Amino acid sequence: MSKKDRSRVVPGVQETASGRYSIAPSVVCLAGGVLVLSFLSTHYYQMWERSSDFEALQDRLEFLHNDNEKVRVKARQLSERLSSMEVAAQKLRVMTGVGMDGLGGVGGPAANDLEVSFDGESLLDQLNSLEKKSISLREELRKFQEYYKDRSILLSATPSIMPVTGYPSERFGMRRDPFTGNRSFHQGMDLSAPVGSKVIATADGVVRFAGRQHNYGKLVKLEHRFGLATRYGHLKELVVKRGQMIRKGDVIGYVGATGRATGPHVHYEVRLNGRSLNPLRFFRDHL
Repeated sequence: MSKKDRSRVVPGVQETASGRYSIAPSVVCLAGGVLVLSFLSTHYYQMWERSSDFEALQDRLEFLHNDNEKVRVKARQLSERLSSMEVAAQKLRVMTGVGMDGLGGVGGPAANDLEVSFDGESLLDQLNSLEKKSISLREELRKFQEYYKDRSILLSATPSIMPVTGYPSERFGMRRDPFTGNRSFHQGMDLSAPVGSKVIATADGVVRFAGRQHNYGKLVKLEHRFGLATRYGHLKELVVKRGQMIRKGDVIGYVGATGRATGPHVHYEVRLNGRSLNPLRFFRDHL
């Protein structure tokens, strides 16, 4: 094939006057245009990607800003609740004496200390401040809870109600014995009531004895907490047994005149570590 023929076969190639071959200017322009278009396309794609990233970052920033505002609102609400709780805690301090004059060894922020300033303070600092105050207040409220729990146990274990609906017929202490006429010490008090009247436990406890015992007749002995114990004598009928758990107000028997008694009544005793105490000290308000 001749040179002239080859120039005709290969597009864009032409033979010069010197007999050499060269690329036609149109082909060069076309190639340049392709390169420029390719460059522009690549640049446009990169810019489009960056624009998309920028929009995504803007959306994320707006979301974080809104979320941050929500957290700040929650922090303010928490601060207000903590302030209310502190006011309640202060009332409890006054009512119970816990934390007052060194009693109970508790502390905590005052109500005005719980007012959190949200100006010029980072959100993290605000939340850390609220967390510290909540921990302090929670510890103080735990002490109040323990106080009331202990007090509830003490009250339930204290014989503070009348064991029978009746009237006192013999006092605690020295008296003239109704059978011998001699002076003797009466270790309880007698409460007269009709035969068959309900006799109730005056405090939570455990039945340590339920049966007949010499001068007491039919007797119930209850053991309470803190060394306290009570006795109910001269009963007609017992409705409890040894080892039974009893709650304050439970019926333990019925009024009778068994044992050394001149008539229907309940001989009622309160003892602390075995020593007899005047029952009036525990329920004088009920008489």
